[in-house]
Amino acid sequence: MIFHILNGDSLSGQFPEEIPGEKIIFRECLVDGPVKADSEEAFWEIRKEFIESEFQEADYDSYSKAEILKISEIPDNSEVYFWFEEDLFCQVNFWKACTLLPASVHQAFLVMPGSDSPYSFAHVTGESLISQWENANELNLKDIQLLQSLWGFYQNSEPEKALESAPNFERKFSFLIPAINAWQQMIPNEKSEGLPKEELKRIHQELQTENFGTVFREFHKRLPIYGFGDTQVLKLWNEIKKGS
Repeated sequence: MIFHILNGDSLSGQFPEEIPGEKIIFRECLVDGPVKADSEEAFWEIRKEFIESEFQEADYDSYSKAEILKISEIPDNSEVYFWFEEDLFCQVNFWKACTLLPASVHQAFLVMPGSDSPYSFAHVTGESLISQWENANELNLKDIQLLQSLWGFYQNSEPEKALESAPNFERKFSFLIPAINAWQQMIPNEKSEGLPKEELKRIHQELQTENFGTVFREFHKRLPIYGFGDTQVLKLWNEIKKGS
C-alpha cells in the first residue's frame, strides 16, 4: 500500500488524482506553543489544551490527533511519502511525523516542492507535483533516525545538539541547517526577543504602519524560512504592540 503524509489540507486539495495512495493530513503547528512533555500521552494533552484555546478548535482529538496518529497504524511493507516544505514550521511537523512511523515500514520517501518554491506547495502545478513524487528522496534508516532525533532536540529546546548532528547529512538534506538556525534564532535571550519579533519591530519602524496585512506580507517576504501563517505572526505582532 502507498501512503502520503501531507503537510496540510491545502496540499490535499490540490493533490493530483493521478498519484495513487491514501492520504494522511498532518494538521498541527508544532512550531507554535508548548511541545515538551514527560510522555506521549502528556504531549497530546498539552497540544489539545493549547490548540483548542488558541484557535478555538472544536475537537482537537478527532480533527488533528486521530488523523496524525494514523501514521502509527501504517501497515508493514507500505510505501510512505512525506510531503513537507523546507521552512521551520513544516520541518518541525515532519520531524514529529517521523517519530510516529512504524519501525516495520522500510520504504519511506521525502517529497518537497522544489527549488523554485522551497517554502510552499501552493505555487507548484499538478504536473510538477507528480514529477516531485516520481523523483522523491528515499529515506534510509539512518535518515529516519536523524529526523526523529531532531524532534527530540526540538522538544527539549536544544538547537545546538541539532546542529551538531545535521552536518553529517548536509549533502542530502541541505535544508536542515537553515531551518535549525532559524529555530535557534527564534529563541529569546538576554539580548533579543528572538529573530521573528525583532524583525517585526524593524518592519514596524521602517514602514510606519499599523496595517497587519502589510506587516504580514513584509514579514513573509523577509523571513520565509519560518513558514509562519498569519495566526503566528499576528500573535507576535500583538505581543509587540502590547509591550510598547
